Amino acid sequence: MPETSPAPFTGSIPQPANTAPRAEMTGGSTGSQSDRYALEDHQHPRLTSTTYATLAADGTATVTFTRTFTNKPGLVMTETDASGNQPLVCVVQSWIRETMTPTPSGAYIGAVIKGYRSTILPTLSPLSPLAVLTAVVTGVNAINTALSNLNLFGGSASGASVSVIAVARSDVPAS
Repeated sequence: MPETSPAPFTGSIPQPANTAPRAEMTGGSTGSQSDRYALEDHQHPRLTSTTYATLAADGTATVTFTRTFTNKPGLVMTETDASGNQPLVCVVQSWIRETMTPTPSGAYIGAVIKGYRSTILPTLSPLSPLAVLTAVVTGVNAINTALSNLNLFGGSASGASVSVIAVARSDVPAS
């Protein structure tokens, strides 16, 4: 059987990509540059920042993200290594924004967080089932006094270790 040569290649040979891979996107995209390919060791940009903070005596901590965010990121803050039974709630007190160039002015680079520890409700004595009206009123007044101005989150958050995860928004471009 006579040898046949392969048909000549008529297209262009794809070349390695020469730009960093784009960040993920909602819904994904197949792309359109058929003349480029990704190298085996390529890396996509990180969309999250995970750091830890220890709350100071006033319950606050300054957290610096491991990457910048063009848009305000979503935060998940969770106490780690909890030693008590009372839950800790954390909120963002203020955002730290970048103002230097050449990076985008106003990028989010961190946050000041504050933790609020819940407190145990006061112990109240139960009323006797044989209580007369005066005893009932006295008991209700005791409950009212004990609960007046009670701060449910007045416990100390000092020293709490908090995991802070910042995530780029998915409804706007990541960069």
